[in-house]
Amino acid sequence: MQRLKSVLLSLFFVVLVSSMLVIPVSAEDFDDLIISEYVEGSGFNKALELYNGTGNSINLEDYTLVNFTNGASQEPDDGFASPLELTGELASGETLVVAHANGSDELLEKADVTGSSYFYGFNGNDAIVLFKNYDDSVRDGEVIDSIGRVGEDPGQYWGDEQTRTANQTLVRDYDVKVGDRNIHDEFHPEDEWIPFFADTFEHLGQHEPVEPPEIEDEYVATVDRVVDGDTIHITSPVLGTTNVRYLNMDTAETYHQDFYDEDLILEDPNHSQKYHGDKATEYLQELLQPGDEVILKLGEEPLDTYGRLLAEVIRAEDDLNTGLELVREGHAPSYFIWPVGDEETYLEYQEAARQAEEDKLGIWSEDAPLMELPFEFRSRYDDRPLHRMVGNSSTMQYYLPNDYEEVPHYERIFFPDEMTALAEGYEPAFERDPVIADARVADLGTNVMVEGTVTHKVEASGMINYYVQDHTAAIVVRNGDLDAEVGDEIRAAGTTEEFYGMLQIVASNAEVINEAQDVVDPQVISSRDLGEELEAQLVTLEDVEVLSVDQYNDYTVRDAGGEFIIDNDAGFLEVGETYDAITGVIDYNFGEYKLMPRSEDDLQVELPMVSLEEVRNAELGTRVHFTGIITAGFFQGGMYNYYVQDETGGIVVRAEDFGAELGDEIQVKARTEEYFGLLQVIPSESNVEVVNYDVGLPEPKQVASTEIGEALEGQLVTVTDVTVEQGNEFGDYPASDDYGEFVIDALVGDIDTTVTYESITGVVTYNFDEYKLMPRFEEDFVVQESLLDGYVEGEDTLSDVTTNLVERADEDLEETLLLLEEELHELIETKGNTDQHIASGMQHIEKSLDKYFDQSKQVELNKIENELDKLFSRP
Repeated sequence: MQRLKSVLLSLFFVVLVSSMLVIPVSAEDFDDLIISEYVEGSGFNKALELYNGTGNSINLEDYTLVNFTNGASQEPDDGFASPLELTGELASGETLVVAHANGSDELLEKADVTGSSYFYGFNGNDAIVLFKNYDDSVRDGEVIDSIGRVGEDPGQYWGDEQTRTANQTLVRDYDVKVGDRNIHDEFHPEDEWIPFFADTFEHLGQHEPVEPPEIEDEYVATVDRVVDGDTIHITSPVLGTTNVRYLNMDTAETYHQDFYDEDLILEDPNHSQKYHGDKATEYLQELLQPGDEVILKLGEEPLDTYGRLLAEVIRAEDDLNTGLELVREGHAPSYFIWPVGDEETYLEYQEAARQAEEDKLGIWSEDAPLMELPFEFRSRYDDRPLHRMVGNSSTMQYYLPNDYEEVPHYERIFFPDEMTALAEGYEPAFERDPVIADARVADLGTNVMVEGTVTHKVEASGMINYYVQDHTAAIVVRNGDLDAEVGDEIRAAGTTEEFYGMLQIVASNAEVINEAQDVVDPQVISSRDLGEELEAQLVTLEDVEVLSVDQYNDYTVRDAGGEFIIDNDAGFLEVGETYDAITGVIDYNFGEYKLMPRSEDDLQVELPMVSLEEVRNAELGTRVHFTGIITAGFFQGGMYNYYVQDETGGIVVRAEDFGAELGDEIQVKARTEEYFGLLQVIPSESNVEVVNYDVGLPEPKQVASTEIGEALEGQLVTVTDVTVEQGNEFGDYPASDDYGEFVIDALVGDIDTTVTYESITGVVTYNFDEYKLMPRFEEDFVVQESLLDGYVEGEDTLSDVTTNLVERADEDLEETLLLLEEELHELIETKGNTDQHIASGMQHIEKSLDKYFDQSKQVELNKIENELDKLFSRP
């Protein structure tokens, strides 16, 4: 079965009840209800289906569904157990669907009842139990069926990559007639459930035999809109997603700025990139209109790491390959990352790219050539080094990443690493010493020579197995004469062979060439990555829970990717302990890849807590552990961007909805990264939690526009005396205060540009090369109230104006006088010298205010009212 992948999602969820007659069954088939379908999809697309196959109607008032959140147990004070009491009758052969009220229209069409209590917040790591006669005080009753394991937090989900409780729809195998009534045993959804892609709803409302989904080579879809030159959005999901990224080509980027300056497209690579990106988008919009039918031809990998469908997009009405057309017309270069798929298709795109350059079209034109190809631009703009080897499909040679220009663009194939290039028959086009990857792809029995750093050594049968690693791969070097230590660089020559499946070099000659070299940094991986490609390498796995141990000191453990084995003959792991990180080499024995820690120093029980200032100063990619208070939350791209701060700084925590609210203090463990320049962390579900509810929002820092920058990124701030100009199509509004100009990123909606704001509050964010203030809700906008508008409109008397004037002057005398003088100049025009009249009146009003605040005499208020009357009455 091919792997099922899905898009990012948030939390929260609902109950739905749907009735549909299905195949009649015998009362002997089922003795009670079962959970017949489980939906954990994108956004609020969450649902459960119950099925009655008993032959008799069932009174649902005796039944309760309970959500045991994030490993909550049946102990009343251990975590959250949220019940949903059911009502009504469910006839035999009918289903009851429970789903989220904010789910998609397609999901809600299956729904009869919706809701949003805490029960509906279930997620992939929350156990769901169907009880009969449930007692909430003891969290117990007669168990009828269950999903997951009560008291266990599995990380992101139960199951494996193919069948899991997160980002999938699971349909119960029709042969299952009795529910899972042991809520404390291990839960393996692959035993009884058939997986479908995220946002699959077609089986809801009926329970009958279904076939596992198959990935087709082609799908027919309808265009919703063109996103950019190489991405479209379709109306209905295919393989769980509506986002389609074009295969085999790569148009110029548009994300980095709002517009281009035509005078700069030959001088500035950013403007050049934007110009050609917009041209590609416009051309694709000519080729595809909303409502057009397209054929999606999938590649070797159906989905990318962002959950987007990877496909060629063929216009159905005339079989036009729209991606190939963009390449032919010079709006895009060809772009192939191994594996390239069909050779004929590969050659067709490459020839189109060569011809477009020869004809000087689009990005290849002499008048306005593209200054950087998209991959060059992304590397520079995002400050990420090129890392893919560049193969020449004509010469079957490959080059180092930075030497890509040695290969014509229409003959390039990008390989993820040297190992892959070598395995596919390519040879290095540059001189270098032998690398371990050469040895790993050589035939068994081949004489090889390697150099690398020792990461581990194990004595075995009078010999030493040295785990040796270079920048390409790792391998075991077996030798009895070498006296090397961990950290030494060695050279070894010998023949390759396998020892019970583990590749090794039996070295006839080995020597230390450099002592005590820098220790190899372990690669951080998931248990899903354990396999031959990483054999013998030094790696680190995070958040590892030790479940059990057998007589051979093989420990069954679990991380967010699932269960795996740790080979620990020394026995220093502790069953029941959860380690923040475990480092070791990847070994292979008894038909299984295992992690082998070298010593107790490879165990990290708990990551130290640090401040957000320390988080911000750490190198990108550093794993950090911190607490902070949520000041804002925005749902974007299927997840929430939580703005979190402590007394030292702020950061964005990107996560699914885990039940937190503004003002809650949360604890987070994750690695720092940047998203187009914005510092963020993306914790796994088990590494973000509320530690204190409703501690209150910190007071926003009052800042000037000139202070909005990196030092305040992620923090809650207030800017005063703000005027706002008309915004652009992206919701960016130019604004200014008394100190300068800044930009407001208005996710909350349109901003009134006709008023002056006393203050605008929001969090400091960063996008499109600019720091911006992002308000959270309408209450963040405080309009500066006029002193005189009410009087001019006949709603207030001068006595009312005077009272308001005194109240505001008591808070800020200077600011109030400035506002009054400004409004008087806008409203009053007299014969003679208006400025002199207003200046004289203001002088008397200021004196009266000073005396009033000093003596509190009513007469001073009368004088103020009289001065205002004279100004408005003066001809």
